[in-house]
Amino acid sequence: MLWAVRRRVTPSTASQRRARFDEIDAELSALTGGSGPPHNEAGAIGWGSSWRMHSYLVMAEATGDPEYLHRLARTVDGVLDVRDSVRGVRDFRGRSLPVWGSAGRYTVVTATVPDLRGDPALEVRICPPHAFRATVVVTPDADGTFTLTVRRADPGRPETVLRGLDLDPAGARRADLVAYRQYTWQDGTTVRLLPGPESAGAAGTAGAADAARRQPRPGSYRVQPARVVLAAQTGMITFPMAGLARLARERPDLVPAGIVARVDDYLTAVHEALAVHEEQWRLSAEGEGYYTWLPDEPVSFAGAELPTNEFLAVGRTLVELAAVTGDREYVDRAVAMARTLRAQLRVEGGAFTWPYWPSFGHVYRGWQPTGDPETDVSRFRPGYRAVPRPEDVTHVLIDLDFARLYHATPALPPVFTDDDMRLLAGTFLRNVFRRRRGRPEVRRDVSGSGPTGEIRHQSHVGGWIFLRQWAGPVADAVAEVEHRRTPVSPQDVDAYCAALLARWG
Repeated sequence: MLWAVRRRVTPSTASQRRARFDEIDAELSALTGGSGPPHNEAGAIGWGSSWRMHSYLVMAEATGDPEYLHRLARTVDGVLDVRDSVRGVRDFRGRSLPVWGSAGRYTVVTATVPDLRGDPALEVRICPPHAFRATVVVTPDADGTFTLTVRRADPGRPETVLRGLDLDPAGARRADLVAYRQYTWQDGTTVRLLPGPESAGAAGTAGAADAARRQPRPGSYRVQPARVVLAAQTGMITFPMAGLARLARERPDLVPAGIVARVDDYLTAVHEALAVHEEQWRLSAEGEGYYTWLPDEPVSFAGAELPTNEFLAVGRTLVELAAVTGDREYVDRAVAMARTLRAQLRVEGGAFTWPYWPSFGHVYRGWQPTGDPETDVSRFRPGYRAVPRPEDVTHVLIDLDFARLYHATPALPPVFTDDDMRLLAGTFLRNVFRRRRGRPEVRRDVSGSGPTGEIRHQSHVGGWIFLRQWAGPVADAVAEVEHRRTPVSPQDVDAYCAALLARWG
């Protein structure tokens, strides 16, 4: 039975839920010394502070206490102070932009190998994960060729070994060609041959002979991560800023005057940040909108579509901007995003299921090398296996919030009906929530057949609580899991889930 949920715990009071949020917030403040991250190089703002900023917005709506908005404004001010354009740091194209770039764990890393004269000869490029602490080793072979070895920091990954290589631009064992032919999707290593000075300045057979005689300098080489501005993180960071602007417009009694005076500056920052990703926006013939990575972006899936949750992270900001400004472009894009999500939702047994990667995209379907790196889907991954896995219960928090937010914005054309929201509630009650040996828990994904979620997954159960508006038993099921789950060290997303419980619990 869909609604077979038995309440086994005494419901918490509003004051208890608020106290729990404040406790988590205080713990997180203690971990950072009261100040936010100094930058977003490792995604600490995009996938960390952004959740906490959102939690302050939810708590202000839940309690009417302007102190939460003061906390939000202080955090926003700190976040704006560490934009790349303020810090003077540049992305992989050399641009210093009003956004928050990342490197290391999220981006392709490169080791540059020189030739014996010290001129750059090879770029060895390695895709995440576990690439940013990799090393590249060049070893000379007895026959005049060389061996290239890539060693990742992850002990579970085998070395990549390419043998019998040379730098002859016309040779059959040219390093980049061998790497391309031997590429596997698990490996994620590609090589680019760099032209030497003689290639540009010398002509005729003498120049060709010099190029063929080039040898790489033996040794071990550290990698350098590329800096990339990731659209998903831009969406996560700008969303609470746009949400604050919307709250100031719709609930002027709740927002202190000093914060209202800064809202226009916040909106300007949001507009500028979204504009950075303009060339990544796509609109299908069916009117569905989404974002992609560009072919030359040094990320794992350059040229492919973002996961559903990642482009919806931008989509939430677009919904708020549509509500605040009424700008036609923001409205149209918010609608297109909603259509994309709705088209991904499949009804199965009184519930929705949907994939992590959009079903129309390259990663969901996989791709093969074309034989020419210039025509491959990705410059950094010639091929990849199909990944049709279902959405998981961590990233689903963004999908759910987008649907809730869009449905609660009367100025936007209807896309999600009340029946749709009830089916989302069914996703939780039928597919995600279950009792195993009498213990309430959540599964790891929305498919209804996924494995039991880990301890951290159980802590995200609060993300479903707002669906009680369409199915009352959601509240009982969430309360059961929340009461019985194993406590975890708080992360910023836990503040968000605690805020949702305070708002709708």
